[in-house]
Amino acid sequence: MRGFRAAIARGGGLRHPVSRLARLAGFVLLVTRPLPAQSVTPPIAEFQERARSSFRLTNGTLYPLNVVLDVRGFRVTDQGDVIDAPLDTTRLQLKLSAMSFRIPPHGAYTVFYEAAADSLPAWFNIVSAMTGARSDNGLNVRILLPHVVYLNQKQRLQPGDVVVRALEVDSAAHRVRVQLENLGPRLGRVLEVSASNGREHTVPGGGFPLFPHRMRWVEAPWERTGRPARVTVRTARFTLDTVVTAVAATR
Repeated sequence: MRGFRAAIARGGGLRHPVSRLARLAGFVLLVTRPLPAQSVTPPIAEFQERARSSFRLTNGTLYPLNVVLDVRGFRVTDQGDVIDAPLDTTRLQLKLSAMSFRIPPHGAYTVFYEAAADSLPAWFNIVSAMTGARSDNGLNVRILLPHVVYLNQKQRLQPGDVVVRALEVDSAAHRVRVQLENLGPRLGRVLEVSASNGREHTVPGGGFPLFPHRMRWVEAPWERTGRPARVTVRTARFTLDTVVTAVAATR
């Protein structure tokens, strides 16, 4: 870790992004999704136990961009919403090659980092706040690009960790909802979830992390007649296929 600057920031970050946006002046636009000319590669990185890696920021505009990095914790709700949380600096050690820098027009910058945790799994977010760009109507733009890091435990998610808790059908909205629970202490990634009635099935959605001792709802369109009766959950190591009694959605 020689040559790296410590980058652990104490405190919360954007816990209430909507209220912060409301306080911005009318001449500044806050963008949490990148404009086409700015990007971070990769947006998500997963490691086993420790990380020694980098991410690359690209500036495709005609303006130089000033960048300030902020390290934050986060949590994910049962509905899949990401919420800022205080970074646990008591067990996470992180070093970054820089905390602020400038990217020239049509240029790029690579940030190197090392991360380890006293207990696993662990996760955090390195947010790159870019200023100096302008929108098409001339407004100054502040862009936030996240690089999400997961430090996974050595033992992967086990078949006994994942349980299907509920299968709900919303006939009016033509959707189904599946509730999963991770019973174990391990962080794992679900690649896809689908529901079927034996003949037809939902189109599998995108993957997502299943956090230790947490629930997660997954939704998908359901235009078929009748209710599904089977749920399939696929991970990198195993597939869970189970019969579930569907009930009417509670919302």
